[in-house]
Amino acid sequence: MKEIRLCDDGVLDKTYKLCVENNLGIEVQAFYNPYIENKEETIKKYKETLNEFKCGRSYHAPFWDLNLGTKIVELQETMIKIYDEAYRIAKELNCTEMVIHSNYKPGTDWYDGWIMRAKNLLEKFLKNKDDSITICIENQFESDSELLLKLVDKVDDKRVRICLDIGHAHANSNMQVEDWIKSLNNRIAYYHLHNNHGKQTSFGYNKDDEHLAIDNGTIDIDNVLKLAEQYTPNAIWNVESKVEYLEDSVKCLRRLGYIK
Repeated sequence: MKEIRLCDDGVLDKTYKLCVENNLGIEVQAFYNPYIENKEETIKKYKETLNEFKCGRSYHAPFWDLNLGTKIVELQETMIKIYDEAYRIAKELNCTEMVIHSNYKPGTDWYDGWIMRAKNLLEKFLKNKDDSITICIENQFESDSELLLKLVDKVDDKRVRICLDIGHAHANSNMQVEDWIKSLNNRIAYYHLHNNHGKQTSFGYNKDDEHLAIDNGTIDIDNVLKLAEQYTPNAIWNVESKVEYLEDSVKCLRRLGYIK
């Protein structure tokens, strides 16, 4: 069966219970804030809770203001430190994927320069690291798939793939989600699955990125999942609905035959 996980949004106990009940993996999101209080205690809690957990695990790294293609040298250095710390925690928790955001803002930079700087940053970060964790770069505000496609091809490293967030693609881009899948193809190793009601209408406020259950919105989830299976059969699916909608998303995946 398909490898499917649930994003915990930092709500470990409730999500863990749902994962165990349905034989699903988990994405750890408690550390998206690099300044989390009681970090070591939180790591300990996750390690204890997941000690006997047999399904897959992944990790969402911090993303606030971390622009992969930044021109600011001091910020590049800070980002590598933040990613190094995220990688350390991901290793401790036995995660096999680490999600980072590109944080490219449309219209703010030329693609070629941004891609080269992002490539250099990723290469510095990955130096002396093994291949036990795949770095999955997530789309958020990109208007189309071109930037991430070119970046992954330029990096040309099996440890760097794409996390296609279908909700972000639907709410923020000018491409249909289906076209993102066809375009990025086997560069996609990982999905964030959630639904919403389409492109944002208020500048500067991502109000339509609702993170609803996967069948509650205007994404044709049945068609999207069929295409995901066709073009990226080995990619991991991570349900990133808000915690209160996770159970509805699980029911939808069961109804569509992806969960027994």
